[in-house]
Amino acid sequence: MNGFRVVDISDLPACEPRPQPAPQLMWIAVDHLVIDERYQRPLAAGNKLAIRRIAEEFQWSRFSPVLVAPVAGGRYALIDGQHRAHAAALCGFDSIPAMVTLVAPEEQALAFIEINTRQIRVGREQVYRAALAAGESWAIACRDVVEAAGCRLMTSKYSTSQKRPGMVFAVALIQRLVAAGKGEAVTRALAALMEYDASSVPNFSNDLLTPWISAVAESDAEVSALVAALRHRRPWLVMDVADRFATVEHKPKAQCRREAFSALIASQIRAEAQA
Repeated sequence: MNGFRVVDISDLPACEPRPQPAPQLMWIAVDHLVIDERYQRPLAAGNKLAIRRIAEEFQWSRFSPVLVAPVAGGRYALIDGQHRAHAAALCGFDSIPAMVTLVAPEEQALAFIEINTRQIRVGREQVYRAALAAGESWAIACRDVVEAAGCRLMTSKYSTSQKRPGMVFAVALIQRLVAAGKGEAVTRALAALMEYDASSVPNFSNDLLTPWISAVAESDAEVSALVAALRHRRPWLVMDVADRFATVEHKPKAQCRREAFSALIASQIRAEAQA
């Protein structure tokens, strides 16, 4: 079947787990759940906003079972899923699916640490990939403004040796600019880089794209003017000068890089106006 792959561990060494009781999958009554405050975080204002957001968009297809352990009194301590449990209660559900594991309180705390600090995080590229598959409007818009420049917004990470010119990985930046109505500026910025040097891989790195596209988004300069600006002063030289200025003036490098590109673009526009 196209688009599917099986679980393949043929290229991985075998692992022998330590002896442990198998967990059970159960539906647990919400009023039987408790929070062990010795290791669980308190619910601050930000947590309550997150709970409200989960509740407002609640769907079982997005609800993974919470992880619990039995404690005294026929209750279950929530190891992972405090926000989901509160959101389900807010929606009026009496019970939720849970994986019940038989572990001591100290192991519960270690499990909490493991889940919240060492799990593999999903990158922005993977989020964008899934959003494309789901037909999310923001993902389609981001894809389109990048492709309009002859580039491709990537859906997964690549090693340095795998990267090619025109591969764009700045998903978060482009999503933010498209949401702000700056999608056309993204297209102009990328099109200028392609015309300036369509064979350069480094020119499409996040290090350069972030200040360059951000500066272009502040300008109405046409692609021709942007290309002329890049040819007047090489972009990596602009960044090098900006970084040295940032060090001397104790300013953020990101700000200085963006301002340096903005100044370069403005200078080119003035030069063309005087010509």
